[in-house]
Amino acid sequence: MKIDMSPEAISKRLKIVNELRRTCLSLANSSAGKEILKKFSANIKSVQRTSQSLGR
Repeated sequence: MKIDMSPEAISKRLKIVNELRRTCLSLANSSAGKEILKKFSANIKSVQRTSQSLGR
């Protein structure tokens, strides 16, 4: 399988990754995201890293 490395294909992939990143960050700030943080608070290091990356 060959990966398309044309400038257009790379730009499209970067845009998609950016959209997914923004979606994940907005979900993390939602009530559902806060509920998940409470539910999995045993993973304190991961929760702390996530909170720091969100600027909390």
